[in-house]
Amino acid sequence: MAQRNVSHEASASATGYLFQCRIALLFGLRAIPLTPNLSISIEKFDDVAFDSNGTPNEQIQAKHHIGSTGNLSNASPDLWNTLLIWAKQVKADVELPFRTKFILLTTGIAPEDSAASLLRVSSRDEEKADAILYETAGKSKNKANSEAYSTFASLPKESRISLLKAITVLDGSPGIVDVFEEIVQELHYSAPKEQVPHLVERLEGWWFSTIIRALSAKPVQSISVTSIDQRVDELREAFQRAALPVDLKTENPSQEIIADLDKRPFVKQLRRINIGATRIEYAIRDFYRASEQRSRWLRQDLLVDGELDKYQQELTEAWQPRFASMTDGLPIPCSPEQKIAGGQEVFRWVEQEANFPLRSVRERFLTHGSYHILANSNAVGWHPEFAIPEESTDEPEEEKK
Repeated sequence: MAQRNVSHEASASATGYLFQCRIALLFGLRAIPLTPNLSISIEKFDDVAFDSNGTPNEQIQAKHHIGSTGNLSNASPDLWNTLLIWAKQVKADVELPFRTKFILLTTGIAPEDSAASLLRVSSRDEEKADAILYETAGKSKNKANSEAYSTFASLPKESRISLLKAITVLDGSPGIVDVFEEIVQELHYSAPKEQVPHLVERLEGWWFSTIIRALSAKPVQSISVTSIDQRVDELREAFQRAALPVDLKTENPSQEIIADLDKRPFVKQLRRINIGATRIEYAIRDFYRASEQRSRWLRQDLLVDGELDKYQQELTEAWQPRFASMTDGLPIPCSPEQKIAGGQEVFRWVEQEANFPLRSVRERFLTHGSYHILANSNAVGWHPEFAIPEESTDEPEEEKK
């Protein structure tokens, strides 16, 4: 039971952190048309914060609950843990509430007539909220909140009121899954309707990588709102109906994948014409990138009307006359060395010259990797006898006769 509880706590903690990151992205997208000059940060000034030249304009505490809605009652730990953080800041700088907005965003619900309910966007009453909180701090027996109670109560009433006037409670907020849908709605104009979720997935991939780099810096860095806007613009262009998004052009296979691919027929074809280890390594990389990219396009229904089959036919028909020219030029009889040289000539064309676009995508890895995909099924090849098993061509000439 204890082990399960620990696992649940770890899951809740991880989900809460991912919730912060998604909320930061959503708020960043909403800031683009209003305050594009701001920067956004995670765990720098607060859970999430917007700042201008290192000075926070808006601080956000994000509270996420799994399996229950949670609540913001007058003695709620979510409420008082948040007030402790902000009260300490106000104690150190009484002018802070006049420069900074404070937002408590939670999936929990503030009961009617509770202090938190009086700090929502509408129907606010900071004086009444202060009276409720001050009374709670004096009467509650919740030991977990004791530091928050004493810190808040120690502030002069004017400072408490100024803090509460700067606080907005956004309770009943969407959970982590629903935030994704809100981001989708925010970007509904950025791509064809059925492709918007895929665009958001790519945006989030970039966003989480950007957050990791920002958190890894010393000190922790902020991320400009304009960088989010620029990334959305890049993705919007990639997801135009005439375009295909390319997101695997720099992806490298793991050592385990390389070891597996090294056994494939397309690699055996290359070894049959004595291609060196480094060039085989490049071929494996291109095969991997092209395979993964093509699979992703297919999964996301981005390819239509047999587009991939037509592309492979184009590659095959470009290879056919070059391969036929090579075989026609071989002497009779032909030595093994001459056959290898002929195969190397055809492969050199693929490796160094072939460059065929798939719709809007003209990428080296796609052409070359697609040729290796074809070679993997023996649809194309390099050695003049690539379609004949190698062991069948090793017999002495007299035995063949």
